[in-house]
Order: sequence, then C-alpha cells, then structure tokens
Amino acid sequence: MDFIKKILSGIDRISTWSGRAVSLATFAMVLIIAYDVILRYAFRAPTIWQYDISYMLGGSIIILGSGYVHSQRRHVRVDIIYNRLPQRIRLTIDVLLTLIFFFPLITGLIVAATEHAIHAYKVKEFSEVGFWRPLMWPFRSVIPIGLSILWLQGLANFIRDTYMLVKGKEL
Repeated sequence: MDFIKKILSGIDRISTWSGRAVSLATFAMVLIIAYDVILRYAFRAPTIWQYDISYMLGGSIIILGSGYVHSQRRHVRVDIIYNRLPQRIRLTIDVLLTLIFFFPLITGLIVAATEHAIHAYKVKEFSEVGFWRPLMWPFRSVIPIGLSILWLQGLANFIRDTYMLVKGKEL
C-alpha cells in the first residue's frame, strides 16, 4: 500500500509542478501582451510575434494546467444535483464516468495530439495565423504532454475514488 501511495504522491507532485509552471507562464503572457500594447499605442510599432506567442502560450497554459486543476477537483461539473447525493453514489458516478468517458477520451486525444506533433516536426510546419510564422512543433508537443499529465492525474483520482468506494476510507 505504501508503494501505491508513493506513486500517487509522485503523480500529485507532477501536477503541482505543472500548475506552478503555468502560473509563471501566465505572468510571462501578461508581460508579453503589455509590452506589445505599449509598443503599439505609445510608439505605433507593434511586434510581429506577439499574436503567435500569445495563442501558443495561452494554449499551453490551458493544457498544462489541466492536470493541476484535476488534482484539486476543480473542473466544471453540475454541482446542483451532484453535491446533494450521498458520497457513495458520487464516488460510484466518478468511477464509472472515469472508466466510460475520461480514459478513452483522453487516451484518444493523447494519440491524436502525438501524431500531430510528430507530423509538425517532420514537415517543419509553420504557423499560418500570424505574420511571424514560427515553427509549430514545440507548441504541438506541449499538447500531448499536458494531456498525459491530465491522464496520470485522472488515474490517481480514479485509484483514490475506487479505494474510497470499496474500503470506505481515504488512501
């Protein structure tokens, strides 16, 4: 049992590390946008790279932060009904929906995102959105990494929920 607790604790540390990295990236994104706004309105000299960096950094923030959000159990759910249910029924719902929806969906997304990242690297894909046209593979590589962190945290939550459902106590 101690081995399982160590693994779950390790997964939680990965999610926490990811959440901290996201908070720094969010600060960096704010600085980049503020820098561009100052250049655009004060000096009439906007950057050509700010838009590409903003959407790539914003997407990275969302996907890398998802594991941390899941570790804190802060993802959106319909709490109007869910919170009124007995804990055993809530755990049963969580375990079943994790098996039926979460694992298949996130696994499929990881596979597809990995294929897109590899393709972007192989063909040297460039961004077609902004004027700067950076390579896309670094951004596309962040997506399967973030999804993998989310998948691991989902596994940790699933193990904890299943243990609580079966044994009636926390792991």
